[in-house]
Amino acid sequence: MYAPEQIKRVYILTMEFSGLVKVGGLGEAVRQYAVGLARKGYDVTVLMPSHGRHLDPKRGFELYPLDFKTCGERRGLDGKLYPYCLGAEMTFIEGVKVVMFKGLDYATGHIFDKWGVYEYTEEKASLLTRAVTAFAERFGLPDLIHINDWPTVLAGVALKDLAERRGLALPLFFTIHLSWDYRFPWHYAEWSGLYNRQHPVWRVCCHSWEYYNAVWDEGWGSVERFGVVEADAVSTVSYGYLEELLRKYGGWLRPKTCVVYNATDWSLKDVEGISEEDTWRLVEEVERMGVIGGLEKAGALFLTVGRLTYQKGIDLALKALDYAPSARLLILGLPAGERDYEEYIKSLVWERRGRAALSVAKIPPRLYKALHYVAKALIMPSRWEPFGISAIEAMALGTPVIATKTGGLPEIVDGMGLLVEPEDVENLGRAIEAIAVGRYKPPPRHYIVNYVNRKFRIEHTVEMLEQCYEKARQFAFFRALS
Repeated sequence: MYAPEQIKRVYILTMEFSGLVKVGGLGEAVRQYAVGLARKGYDVTVLMPSHGRHLDPKRGFELYPLDFKTCGERRGLDGKLYPYCLGAEMTFIEGVKVVMFKGLDYATGHIFDKWGVYEYTEEKASLLTRAVTAFAERFGLPDLIHINDWPTVLAGVALKDLAERRGLALPLFFTIHLSWDYRFPWHYAEWSGLYNRQHPVWRVCCHSWEYYNAVWDEGWGSVERFGVVEADAVSTVSYGYLEELLRKYGGWLRPKTCVVYNATDWSLKDVEGISEEDTWRLVEEVERMGVIGGLEKAGALFLTVGRLTYQKGIDLALKALDYAPSARLLILGLPAGERDYEEYIKSLVWERRGRAALSVAKIPPRLYKALHYVAKALIMPSRWEPFGISAIEAMALGTPVIATKTGGLPEIVDGMGLLVEPEDVENLGRAIEAIAVGRYKPPPRHYIVNYVNRKFRIEHTVEMLEQCYEKARQFAFFRALS
């Protein structure tokens, strides 16, 4: 085998892409990777499911039919054959080609084109694997495959396997934005189109020849672990979260790991003309869109944003208000399917009405940023958080952050606010009150903004990404020698 001598053409596999389909920070990060690389002259193609967006006449972006079709049958555990048929459409985003796969028959579309990004995730991941391998056979292989989180693992490994069967050690680079433990029997990999054969696997000192099912089974069917072993290099979004992954998978992984920070394009230009005197006027704009609870127009405004999930710890921020009488908390929440948790949040808000309000409305971008700008601080009480892109967005506007000491948050905040232990409601409340009444003076706004400019802009992300790509290429080179 031979490995690419340099990386020019990149396939990025994802379930989300900001501006097209987005649930959380993954979609934003992948767009940053793709656009940043394209600006530096890389030929970037993003491969992803459409999630039914091709059927939406109000989708807000143009899609162009692609000369691509792949149909076939998959054998189930019951021995029966199940047909599938996939097509694709393409759009262009800031120099990036985005290919969105879709179902061409009812049986395929009924699952693959579900609007909810993570509805039937295991089947979408399986069909994506079939789609990307057929796409590569039709349009050619890249110089590197970049996969993002567990749903793209099998598709990435299948592409790497296709390349190996053609004599090419194609670098496979795996970014874990948030670790998951989805597990399936080996049949799931075969169902997705990965055939069992011997191939080179890195084992610390060298590569050994092993069957795919042996690698799969040694991780008890964990798709993410399978990707960790099969990838030539593995990255995550902060050094703190990398240490958590090393504790999970073992120190053997460290030599082929790296970190790529997320970035933000938020800037003070986005909030020109806004001042702290506008605080309660801006809150009233949100309230007119409909809120649960409500805020007395007195005290200091604090903001919490993000998905209404247990991970984000919004309940902790609400309980912390009991120790922060001078604070008023506005929550801009995104429902994410955890309905019991959402109801719990609503009950906590009602108990603290006057001091807390929850909005699940779609807030216009300028208003959303303006609220970050006028808030005394952004509160991020996460129970776990690999990076925390909301933190750098707020800090890009000069707003300090109160966060928990988990994952990447300590290294992201890094003196630009206050840190407390996870689940420590009382100290979280005391930190909020300290900022509300001025007992704690955060760094000046311009100092916080300059901190973000030095570390969390797209050019920094691309520099880190290029270093990781080179590491993946070097490990692929050694795989080629095995």
